[in-house]
This record gives sequence, structure tokens and C-alpha cells, in this order.
Amino acid sequence: MSYKGARYDVIVVGAGNAALCAALSARDHGARVAVLEKAPPSEQGGNCPFTGGGFRFTHDGIRDLRALAPSISEAEAERIRMGPYTAEDFRKHLTTVTKGETAGHLMETIIAESRPTVEWMTSKGVEWELGAKRAGGDRPPSTIPNAVGLSAKGSGAGLVRMLTRAARQAGIDILYETKMERLLCGDGGAVRGVEASDADGTHELEAGGVALACGGFEANASMRAEHMGANWSGAKVRGSRHNTGDGHRAAVAIGASVAGCWEDCHCTPIDARAPATGELAVVNAMPRRAYPLGITVNLDGRRFTDEGAGFAEQTFVDMGRQIMRQRNGAAFQIFDDRAAAHIEERYGSSEPVRAGSIAELAGELGIDANTLEETVRAFNATSHDGEYDPLTLDGRETRALEPPKSNWAIRIDRPPFTAYRVTCGITYTYGGLAIDAGARVLGEDGNPIRGLYAAGEIVGGVFRHNSLRAAGLMHGAVFGRIGGANAAGCGAG
Repeated sequence: MSYKGARYDVIVVGAGNAALCAALSARDHGARVAVLEKAPPSEQGGNCPFTGGGFRFTHDGIRDLRALAPSISEAEAERIRMGPYTAEDFRKHLTTVTKGETAGHLMETIIAESRPTVEWMTSKGVEWELGAKRAGGDRPPSTIPNAVGLSAKGSGAGLVRMLTRAARQAGIDILYETKMERLLCGDGGAVRGVEASDADGTHELEAGGVALACGGFEANASMRAEHMGANWSGAKVRGSRHNTGDGHRAAVAIGASVAGCWEDCHCTPIDARAPATGELAVVNAMPRRAYPLGITVNLDGRRFTDEGAGFAEQTFVDMGRQIMRQRNGAAFQIFDDRAAAHIEERYGSSEPVRAGSIAELAGELGIDANTLEETVRAFNATSHDGEYDPLTLDGRETRALEPPKSNWAIRIDRPPFTAYRVTCGITYTYGGLAIDAGARVLGEDGNPIRGLYAAGEIVGGVFRHNSLRAAGLMHGAVFGRIGGANAAGCGAG
């Protein structure tokens, strides 16, 4: 290979959003940079291609966004109402979803550097479009959410293409199908490069700084079982099959400190027949989030959680966890004819089971009919008559039922009855490496490990309990840019 014996100033492990931002930033500071990508070119980018490419950052409203996205015409801006998204908004939203358990130094860095980082990405050739669709067609005015200001054109896959093009134009070497095996350390424990393997064997690559941006460990069944529990070994993976915790293991092996909640993850209910790992062509069709409009039962025919605790956008992560705790990590979502008109279109990719009675449905699902009939009877006895309004928390709750249903507790008594087989799909893990605000990986003594940096999903401490839409790509880009610059300072010259 052309890189045998080469010495780089900075080596970046991974080739997604965070990694390419780190590489470009290091190159900005004069470093000779190599990017190691375990995947072939067709699977480059970790989980980034599986995202919508949204970025959450501070801005002053629609006209401010036009400076970053010229594709938003003056006429369109006239028709849109979008308020500013402030630092306080960002802070409130992140602390709310994490129940205050987000690392404060990381949160403040993400917020402060979010807008400058988006501007910097724009200078690298990233093109943007509005992150939310307008409601109301061409009728003025149209109010759209302000939290996710912009999305990369072409979604996550487009973002990877644009950043890769920028990296090539900058003279950065991207080495595909090249896996980091371990970190190399010199005197005093400073990182001096990596050992990497490819089709030709194993090689040592020296560098002054190494930035780990190779994702979480969600695609590693043994690591899921070790850190999250035995049930999680069988979870389906919604994203890249290549995110197997290589960076976690390599860093911990040289004394890196860990952070965040290693037993938790971002996940969602998905179709039971979804692929074992992510496939771009179908990933967006697999989530099953209409559960607030019915009941969810396990393989024994019993309810096990509050399906109406909130809107699905607020509760799907917890619902995914609850399903994974059931036998075989499996469940059934059951609806009657009242709910039929409100089921998401993407359920059309499922194979529904329909029946004229609950007993008949139980037989089709392989559930004891008496148990499922009793579950539905108990639910109906404490529920309400009425029609669903999916856009409103209607307060129709069960009375004296365990578990309760806090909203949309409407009787399931109108045949035909329909069931969908679901399981849990894991998106990414929350646990990772401890870093400081300069993206330096910290050792067990709390001090930075010289020459080692991290960005993206490998970083622990940002999310817990839940994630925040479009904040993942944002924090990956922020710490990628910071880490790349600091790695270059360590290795360039």
C-alpha cells in the first residue's frame, strides 16, 4: 500500500461526519492527514448516511439561515415564519431530554461552537436546505420549527459525499478497508500512531496525533451483552454494521477514562422483519411508532408499559427499551378499526395480521387466546369510548390499571383487529470515552492522554435517557473540528 512506512501528522479513525470534520480541521492547520475507514467506499461514513443530515445550532431565524443556505429564496423567506433558536433554547432542550445528566463542559462547548462550526462546514462546500417542511403549502405565512435550522443537502449520505469531496480536494489520504487494530504509544504514554490492518497485512502508521471518530459499539453483539445486558445481544442494528467499538477498546487498553451511560442507547420499535443491520434503502421504513393509538403486548399476551405516556416522538426510545426487556425482545402492536386511518404509511412495509375477533387474532399470533382476551377486556373496562386525535394529548387515561395508559386510552372493540410484529432497533450507544472541551481523551487520572482525541458517537457524556434530534451530528462536527485542530498542533510542523 502507498502508506507503508509513511508518517502523518494526524491520523483520523473513521470517515463519517465527525471524522471528516476532524481531518479537514487538521489540514486547515497545516497537518498531513490520513483517514482510516474500515468500510469499503460504498459503506463509508458509519451511521451518518442513515441520518436525515439535520443540524441543531443557534441562529436568528429564517433570514439568518439564508446566509448559509442561498437556496432559500427571498420569496420563500417571505412566506416563512421561523423564530430564532437561542443558546438558552438549546441548553433547555438538551438538559430536558437527558434529565440534566449531560456533561456541562461538553454541552456548553457544543452550544457555543454550533453556529461557527456550521459556517465553517459551509466554507468547506457543504450545502444546506431547510431542516423542516413548511405547513400550509404556499399560503402565507407558514410557521416551521426553529430547532433544526438546516439539513445537509442529500441528507446524511449527501453530507458524507460533500465532506469527502472537500477532503480529497484538500489532499487528505482516505484509506478504505483499513482497520485500526490498536493505538501505539511512546515514552510517557503519549500516542504516536496506530497499528492498522488491510488486505496486505498489518502495518504501523506513525503520527503526532490520533483522532478517534469511529462511532459507537452498537453493532457489536458481545459488547452490547457485556454493557447493556444479555437481551441486547440479539437487537437489530439500524445503522452501520462497522460500528463495533474499535475505538472504545483501543483507547481503554491504553488507560483512557470512560464516560456516559454504557448500558443505555438510542433505539426505537421497528418491524420484526427488519434487516439485522442497517440498509439505506429500507431503514426509514422500519420504525413502528403508531403504538400510542393501540396497545402493545408481549409474547405472553400481556401489556408491559404505558403506550400513551406522550407523543411517540417523546417516548419511542423508552418503548424500544421496554420491548427489548421482553422475552425474545419481541412484542405485538394491536389496533382496532378506529385507529386504522391514523397508522403511519410506513407500516405498509409490514406484514400485518388481521382478524375479526381478539381470540382469532391470538391464534394467528401464537398467543394464548384466554390471556390476550383478558388483557383486552381489562383495558377496555377502564378505557373510554371516542375517536383518536393523534395530534393532541387527550388526557383519556385508564383507571386502576397496571400498567396505565395516560393518553388515547380508547377501547379496542371495533373489528377488524390488526397486529404488527415488532422488535427493538438500536441506533447508537451513549457510553464512550471521556474528553475535555478540547476533544482531548482523558486518562484514568483525569489528565489528557497526549496525542489522543475523540469526536462523535465514541464520546460519552452528551446523551443519557434520550437523545436530541440533530444534536448528534452537531456535536460530532463541533468536537471533530476542535479535535482536528488540536491534533494538528500536536503533530504538525
